[in-house]
Amino acid sequence: MTQKDMLSARERRLRRGAARKGLAIRKASHGQDRGRYLVVDPEFGGPIRSHSRTHPYSFSLEEAENYIAE
Repeated sequence: MTQKDMLSARERRLRRGAARKGLAIRKASHGQDRGRYLVVDPEFGGPIRSHSRTHPYSFSLEEAENYIAE
């Protein structure tokens, strides 16, 4: 596994990309979304809705990367 593929490196890259778009990334720490990521719009103070029906307000790392890349 190369260093750029490590989880911590991917998380840092995701946080920087989100900051460039005026968003913030938070990791969910409890409940059914634990370990998933919240994409938060600081202007409104709430999480952005994801496309997942089972996790409507959280993203997997890959889903968050794709959302930020759009």
